[in-house]
Amino acid sequence: MLTLERIWQDLRHGLRVFVKAPAFAAIAVVSIAFGTGANVAIFSAVDALLLRPPPVERPDELITVGTRVDRGLGSMLRMSHADYVDVRTRARTFEGLLAFGFRWVGFSAAPGQAARVTVAALVSANYFQLLGIEPQLGRTFLPDEDRVPGRDAVVILSDDVWQQEFARDPAIVGRIVRISGIDFTVVGVAPRSFTGLDLYNRHGVYIPLAMWNQVMNSPLANPLEDRSLRVLTVDGRLRSGVSLVTARAELSAIGDDLSRLHPATNTGRAITAQTELQMRFERRPLDTHTLVLLSALSLAVLCVACANVAGLLASRAPERAREIALRLSIGASRPRIITGLLAESLAIALVGGAAGVGVGYAGIVLLRQIEWPSELIVYPVIQLDERTMMFALLAALGSVFLFGVGPAIQTARVDLARAMKANDASQSKRLRLRGRNVLVATQVAMSLAVLTIATFVFQIFQRELTAGPGFRTSHIAMARIDPMQARYTGEGSLRFFEQAVEQARRLPRVVSATVASEIPMWGLELTSMVPEGYRLADGQSGVRIYSSSVDESFFATLGIAILSGRPFRATDAAGSPKVAIVNEVIAARYWPGQDAVGRRFQLKDARGPWVEVIGVAKLSTYVYTGERPFEVVYFPFRQEPRGAMMLLAHTSGDSRDLLDPLREMVRRMDPDVPISDAQTMERFYEVRATSINGIAVSLIGGLGIMGLILAMVGLYGLVSYAVGRRTREIGVRIAVGASPYRVLGMILQEGMRPAWVGLAAGLVLSIVTARLLPALVPIGHRYDAATVLAVVPLLLAVSTLAAGIPARRAARVDPTVALRTE
Repeated sequence: MLTLERIWQDLRHGLRVFVKAPAFAAIAVVSIAFGTGANVAIFSAVDALLLRPPPVERPDELITVGTRVDRGLGSMLRMSHADYVDVRTRARTFEGLLAFGFRWVGFSAAPGQAARVTVAALVSANYFQLLGIEPQLGRTFLPDEDRVPGRDAVVILSDDVWQQEFARDPAIVGRIVRISGIDFTVVGVAPRSFTGLDLYNRHGVYIPLAMWNQVMNSPLANPLEDRSLRVLTVDGRLRSGVSLVTARAELSAIGDDLSRLHPATNTGRAITAQTELQMRFERRPLDTHTLVLLSALSLAVLCVACANVAGLLASRAPERAREIALRLSIGASRPRIITGLLAESLAIALVGGAAGVGVGYAGIVLLRQIEWPSELIVYPVIQLDERTMMFALLAALGSVFLFGVGPAIQTARVDLARAMKANDASQSKRLRLRGRNVLVATQVAMSLAVLTIATFVFQIFQRELTAGPGFRTSHIAMARIDPMQARYTGEGSLRFFEQAVEQARRLPRVVSATVASEIPMWGLELTSMVPEGYRLADGQSGVRIYSSSVDESFFATLGIAILSGRPFRATDAAGSPKVAIVNEVIAARYWPGQDAVGRRFQLKDARGPWVEVIGVAKLSTYVYTGERPFEVVYFPFRQEPRGAMMLLAHTSGDSRDLLDPLREMVRRMDPDVPISDAQTMERFYEVRATSINGIAVSLIGGLGIMGLILAMVGLYGLVSYAVGRRTREIGVRIAVGASPYRVLGMILQEGMRPAWVGLAAGLVLSIVTARLLPALVPIGHRYDAATVLAVVPLLLAVSTLAAGIPARRAARVDPTVALRTE
């Protein structure tokens, strides 16, 4: 209790000290507010995308189990249903193992109503029990509802679907709903707090895994038994006292046994386990690496802020020397003095941290504008919640050690005899100036590095937006349709798409129409191939590429140029020789100096069918702005059919006017076929490219400007402090004939010295950081010297201004007044 009382006394004393020095207190508080605010904003995103635990019981105990599956821009642990059953039966280190996957399905609140698209989670019967989730209505799945394929058509609704479709009708249990053209009986409603284990897909309904065949309407013979179909996420809880290392050893042994029993599908497929946090890091490496970069930049801003406050505190040490000496002379110990000074620093940190919450909230508002242009894929909510507030407090407390400990120890090291003499208050002046010079040089170096990254990112986005994405971004309306959700077979789906394209072309002011399984910047299918004449590395079965299935009008509709060869034709059908169009990256890499048209490759591996290249398409943007060049191959959709397809219509008028006619056209064709993500290409490109790039530039640029302001405040404070300590000397120089310009040059030269040192160190740091950036975030642009050259003059000009203002004040000192000082 005594300790708390002393801390409270020290805090009150510190506040009184700062009230007497309002300018000092304001600069210190604003500096810490900038530093903590930047970190609060970035932490809110890191927490939402990586750190926030799923809304289940004991989330820290969840372990993901499976075989590593490469998704091109990330990897994850996945498992087939047959492997899951074997592992669940044999594993002894887990309390239980659950499995789930998800699929977009057509959902109707009642048979006969038009279907809308929602996300269906296909889950094992123990899914809710193992997660500790209790329904708010009805029950969860029974164990025997996951044993017989296709028998139990039961469903649990999410709270969102219950609200949107049934207005929270308490009599919903027992009602019949329609999913993928099949009648399901509602047996329960999930709690409002539970939205599923997938961050980016908010589940609308939950269906037993045993209904997988019926819901997917897959052309595969039996996905419940196909061991090559690894699309399920398997999570489990370890038994008490069992370590992750032990569980991995057991899973490895089980994986080896499955490889021996099923060599065709399981050879080389090791089974392992990882934590939820590890899984999130590896699933979306681009997001993860971007967050790491932003975290590093925000931490740099905090360090600059703390260096700024540390310099301010160090400059006050001479002024407080007599006070500290007096307290020591009447019996206070040096540890007690240091504790008191740290309490004063704590007061700065707490007030600055509170103000930093406001700065951080402004950043959170900016981050909330990031979205995915889809009805079904959502970004996790970035919010100022109790976790973010706790981080703000910890950041403020941590800053005390960064800026408070050094000055506190320095201030407490006072010589009693010299400090009590009024004229000796300037002891150790050179040492203090040297220490502040180091702090200012560090601030300038860090600010230059942050500004260089901000400029580099801005240049990339500006260059990409100026050059364009390589496809038409206006006068296109689009919508995603999935006939297989209405029980269409593979051949029936092809005919439905052909009819949809033909009817879309007849709509008013439609120039052309097309269908594609994937479109630029939406995402591409990952597959593999073996190019003719290309030597694979040892152990490599094929090269990984991205692909999309499109029809013969795709390239003309989207304005993607065919550089050589021909586009697809309607005759490129199932019975004709397999053909493909590759982009120029594939052509240059695998057939350099040759005409790729007429060359061949084998699909998937050396045992796959031969495919002839009939055209080379111009490179465009496929996933994100500034990406490295991707290898992409296009297939005619009649030869490589996919389930859902995107229907795109190029119009001579406003593309918004075509959205309702497209929806109505599909409903007239078949009301059971779900249509989703109906939007214009203008909005899609705005969200995927222009908007998110603007947010990134604003965020990184804001961090750079914060660092610049703080560094310049530090430099201004350093020169002002030096001028104040040398007022008498300056007066003498002017009195004996020194011109104001000579004094101005002298002070400016000394003030700019740490800035020059910081610029030199910052150049090295900027070059290293910019060269490492492409390794952290896979971008197709390299650092060039022009980036730094664009930043250095700005930083130099602002540094000169920050040092020049107090230097000019020194040059105008009145010798008569100056000689009376001290």
